[in-house]
Amino acid sequence: TSPTRPPPLPLKKKHMFQSVAYSVMAYMEMFGNCSQPNTSEYLRHSVHTYSLLQAEWQQHELTLSSTQSCSFTHHSTPSPDMRSVSPSPALERLDTPPALPPKQRDRQNSAATSPPSVSPVPAPLKEVEEKVRPGASTGARLVLPLTPTPNGSQLAPDSPLDMLDVTQLLVLKKTDEEGPDIRGGHPDALIIHATKANKNDFLYQEAFLTTYRTFLTPLDLIGKLCRRHERFSRSSNTAKQRAAREAFSLLVRVVSDLTMSDFEQTVIQMLTDFVYQLLCSGDLVMAKALRVKILEKYNNKRLYNVTSTLLPSQNVYTRQASLLDFKSEHIAEQMTLLDSELFMKIEIPEVLIWAQEQNEERSPNLTRFTEHFNKMSYWARSRILEQADAKDRERYVVKYIKIMKHLRKINNFNSYLALLSALDSAPIRRLEWQKHITEGLKEYCALIDSSSSFRAYRQALADTQPPCIPYIGLVLQDLTFVHIGNSDFLSEGVINFSKRWQQFNIVENMKRFKKGMYSFKKSERIIAFFSNFDEFLCEEAMWQISESIKPRGSKKVVQ
Repeated sequence: TSPTRPPPLPLKKKHMFQSVAYSVMAYMEMFGNCSQPNTSEYLRHSVHTYSLLQAEWQQHELTLSSTQSCSFTHHSTPSPDMRSVSPSPALERLDTPPALPPKQRDRQNSAATSPPSVSPVPAPLKEVEEKVRPGASTGARLVLPLTPTPNGSQLAPDSPLDMLDVTQLLVLKKTDEEGPDIRGGHPDALIIHATKANKNDFLYQEAFLTTYRTFLTPLDLIGKLCRRHERFSRSSNTAKQRAAREAFSLLVRVVSDLTMSDFEQTVIQMLTDFVYQLLCSGDLVMAKALRVKILEKYNNKRLYNVTSTLLPSQNVYTRQASLLDFKSEHIAEQMTLLDSELFMKIEIPEVLIWAQEQNEERSPNLTRFTEHFNKMSYWARSRILEQADAKDRERYVVKYIKIMKHLRKINNFNSYLALLSALDSAPIRRLEWQKHITEGLKEYCALIDSSSSFRAYRQALADTQPPCIPYIGLVLQDLTFVHIGNSDFLSEGVINFSKRWQQFNIVENMKRFKKGMYSFKKSERIIAFFSNFDEFLCEEAMWQISESIKPRGSKKVVQ
């Protein structure tokens, strides 16, 4: 073997990202962390976000008068396209993402048995009334198991679910404060207020539906809505009949928004039992409407379980192709198709759950998306280091830079940053490169400069319209900061909903990019060449090759 050539390549490390926690954390930390944002600035941002979203909602309210999927309800539900109002560019300008909490390594509970980390027992009604009055002490944090109401049992006489008006159980903003009206409340009161959505508090219902899993399981929420409907549906009182319809209307939305991991057997059983009760009581229209939603979710989950990711036909092309054989634009398009498929499968609750629990079973799509990013980055590094000749390595670096230009043009920030992280990785960066390459990389790295709170990236994202694939590592960091920096409760049994407003504002920015789809044609040959980005070297092998090319201690020559 020639002494000028690198040593033979070791086998790739197949299970490098087998640890899901490692995979996601590696994705989040790919470009480093930065200091925590100023708390007052973060609150100001949330208030500004709410105001902008509310203004845009009012601007579009005439378009939201479309027929509700359940014709019996007294108010309309927004169409799918309008459930997430696109934020303005100002929404992206957070100050800084947070430092990350330590990894939670050992999780023994499966998704089916693992409850949310916050499950409060509603305090007795009189105690809650005292706690939510102005001047009540705040900051107490109590985490207790939630006791669901057994099916068919009578609710406690003082249960908020029996009440038509729960205003006294809500914490409202002060008259001189800006932003959303609801700052907190008894969990059942928050549920009931969400059933009363209209044009004035549409955003509250959206925020509730997005974040309720942080203090309530879907099973518990469905159970409470079913029981509120049962309690009032047979009454002759007009107000109670309206409350029953409102509860059912929200129930349909909850079912429609269930994630794949939410749709467990216990949830299916509760819903089918409720449909049966509706049929027995003669509510055929309601029973049909809910049954349609249940079947949609069931079929979607079945298709999800059997649908494979975007892979090439087996053995159609040989594996002798080189990166240089393909046009940079075409490679960027195929990378984007792979990214887009994985990104579209991420369900927003997964992102909230990861920031709160780091639970792999409850964030499967997020895990696959971040693992794909990590593998692509290591795959790109490996292809460069495989080249024995310095000129060939340089050709590959230039090729990746051209691909990145096309990725940026089509708004694929995820693959763009995966390749950037490869070119800026230590085993690659320490080697000797032409000056035009190093200067060019400095310009690309400015996009993800953490010293200015990733301001350049946030602004670029704010200026981008769908379709777009964002790098969601900053979303995860922002959510983590909000989670660890804010109490879950204002006082015992009183949920801190201001925290949920902040979480909602962060993920709402991510949701808007799910509205656009890429129309590129799939290339079997390029997809086969990628081979799912599984062919990469482990970290130790990369350093071994890098140091064989340029031994430690040797001076770097600027060419």
